[in-house]
Order: sequence, then structure tokens, then C-alpha cells
Amino acid sequence: MEKHRIEKRKRGWIVTSVSLMLLTACLGISLVFALGNNNAAQQAVERTHEQNLYDLADNLNNLEVNLSKLMIAPDGKFAASLLTDVYGEAVSAERALSALPIDSHSAENASGFLNQVADFAVSYQRTLIAGGSGKGFADNVENMYVTARRLNAEISDSVSLVSQNKLDIRKITASKPYTFRYREKISHNSVEYPELIYDGPFSDGRTSDCYKCLEGGEEITLKEAKDIAVAALSDIKVKKVVSAGKSADEPMYELVVEGERGDAYVSVSQHGGRVMNMSVSRPLGNVMLGENSAKACAKEFAARLGYDVEPVWYLTAGDVAYVNLAPVENDVVMYTDLVKVKVALDNGEALGLEAKNYCLNHTNRNVRLTMNRAAVPTLIDSRLELVNVRGALIPLENGEQRLCYEAACNYKGLDYFVYLDGVNGETVKIMRVVDDGQGSLVM
Repeated sequence: MEKHRIEKRKRGWIVTSVSLMLLTACLGISLVFALGNNNAAQQAVERTHEQNLYDLADNLNNLEVNLSKLMIAPDGKFAASLLTDVYGEAVSAERALSALPIDSHSAENASGFLNQVADFAVSYQRTLIAGGSGKGFADNVENMYVTARRLNAEISDSVSLVSQNKLDIRKITASKPYTFRYREKISHNSVEYPELIYDGPFSDGRTSDCYKCLEGGEEITLKEAKDIAVAALSDIKVKKVVSAGKSADEPMYELVVEGERGDAYVSVSQHGGRVMNMSVSRPLGNVMLGENSAKACAKEFAARLGYDVEPVWYLTAGDVAYVNLAPVENDVVMYTDLVKVKVALDNGEALGLEAKNYCLNHTNRNVRLTMNRAAVPTLIDSRLELVNVRGALIPLENGEQRLCYEAACNYKGLDYFVYLDGVNGETVKIMRVVDDGQGSLVM
């Protein structure tokens, strides 16, 4: 009997031990899941903070640029369109700002400013719709631009710090909120409310449904495409060309090229045999060329490939230059037909080419402007310093093309391109030139 009790007691301890082990395991698993869920939740919050910060930066950048355009276009349809954008950017920026754990005082000032901009845009636009003039709003627009620029710079600095892991988004919490370094009150006096390769103007272009430049061109073979690539890439001393197949979306041969001085990827059109895209990879030496030499190299390379174009935009980034070229007829720049060339500044070799817009859009056109050029100075804001005027065929957001006068202007140290309809002189578009520290960009 005693032996039986001992065995029973042993079995009991075994059951108890196993139960405890199972309980411990369950608790451990539960803890792991809990920690995992907590970690996942924390990461989700961090991602949300980051997204709101990036959204705020985008909204403020667009707001600054649009206010700078409004400064020199106070009236007309373009001003009304700008005010719609200003209102939308201000509202979106305020929404992103309110979702961030920012110091309440700083947030209140910035939020008040953004709400004020939104209200101001509505009142301004109502005045224009009623047939009134926007010139009375000019001073307020400039004041708002200055504040938007300062606020944009502050947030841009924060985005840069986050991207470099110098600002830990996890430490921006309700108990330790982000505080603007610029502590002045972000507001204005009371107001009485009564658009890398780095690109130049219209670098994105607007595409048609067919390649107009290639229409009627003879269809070439793969061997012919390889020969064209070899001729285009003579600088890298080609050793081998391999087909990467045909483009699924566009009528091109895709080629991989191996050379003694570098490797490349080339696209050649099946009809007409045009080099439409090219990218060369090779080590670069010291910068030896200036702007004029780089432009000449880009133009010569484009001509070698059959593109009769002139340089219309130039930008450097380190040891390379990006040159945008376009056909020029009767002093009219065809921005619809851009060719982009990347030039090595050590010896002037072409390291890249993109000619899709040219191949899509280039055709014979009548590009004579009917409005007298002498009228241009009278059609832009009188405060602008007019630097240069020339004709321009530009792509519009709706896919259309418009023949315009391009007026290069300056106002208080800011550079603009103002595009006036070549028939009636209406402002069609304004672009602002922005210095990003590496060179000029157009927005």
C-alpha cells in the first residue's frame, strides 16, 4: 500500500511539473507575442510619424513654390488656379502637422499660419471670380511666401536628419515632442480679406500615343541594332553586345554592351534604328571641362545619333553634367521634343541619353508666333525684371501642346519662366527656378 502511495505521489509530481512547464511555456509564448505585438505597434506609430513628416515637407515645399509664383501673377485664370493649389497644400500641410507630436506652442503658431493661408486663398479667389484685381493682395502674398519658406526650411532640415538617422523618430513622443528650432512666432499681422537626371523646363514632357518621329521608318534587324549600338559607344571600345530581348511596352531592342573602358545598356528603336536610351557605367576622373565644352560635347553626340538639337538647359552634379537639348526653329524652342544627354566632365564622353520625348513628338510643324514679341513686356507683372524672351512650344498637363512666348524674369532674387499664349498673351504657365545646392531645378 505504501509503495502504491509513493508511486501515486511521484505521478502527481510529474503531472504537476509537466503542468508547470506547460504553463511557463505558455506564459513565455504569450510574452513573446505581447512583446512582438507591442513592437509591431511601436513600429507602426514610427512609420506613421515618418509619413506625416514627409507629407508635411512635400506640402510646404509646394506651398512655398506656388506662393512665389502667385507673387508675380496676381490676376487672371493662372492666379485662380494657383490659389486652388495654395489652398489644397495649406489644408494638407495643417492636417499632417496636427498628426505629429510637435511642441504645442510651435504647432499652434504653424497651424494658425497654415489656416490663415487657406482662408486667404479662398478670399483672394472669390475676389478674382467676382472680377476684382489681385494686386491689393500682393503684400500679403509676399509675407506669406517668406514665412512659408522659413517653415519649409525648418521641416526640410528635420526630414534630412531623419533620413540620415540623426533624428530618432521614436523619441518624438507626446512627453518629448519635437520643437521647432526657429522659435519666433510663426504668424502675420491680421489680414483684411476682401512645376535627376536633373531636369530643366518641361523635362518630363507629355507623350502621345505613337512615335511620330519613327513613323515610316524601316524596320531593322537585331544585328543592325547591335551595329548601331557599337557605333554610338565607340568611346568605350565595345568588345561584346548581348540582346536583353525586346521591350514589352515599346518597339525597341534592349542591348547589354561590354567595353574595354566601361559597360552600357542601350535601347534601339525597331523602326528607324534610333538610339532612344543609353546608360554607360565607367570610372570617372577629375573635372576638366566647363559649361561651354560640356554643352558642345552633348550637342555633337546627339547630332552623331541623328538628333538636330540645341542646348536649352544645363546642370552639373559632381563630376557629370546633364544637358537638355531641343530643336529650335524660328527662335522657337520645342520643349515637347527634348533630348537629354549626360556628359562626363573628365573628357566629354556621353554617359547617358534619353530621347523618348523626341521620338514620340517630333514632326514637321508650323511654329510661327502670331502675337508681336514687343507686347511681351506689357503682359507680365511690371515688378518683374525681364531678362530674355523667345518662343517655346510647351506640353500641357492635359496632353495638349501650346505655342507660347517664354519670358525669363527675375524678381527679388528669384528666377522665373513665364509662358504667355502666342496668340492672345494669356499667362499659360509659370515655372520657378530653385537652387538646391547642387544646381538649378525648375518647379
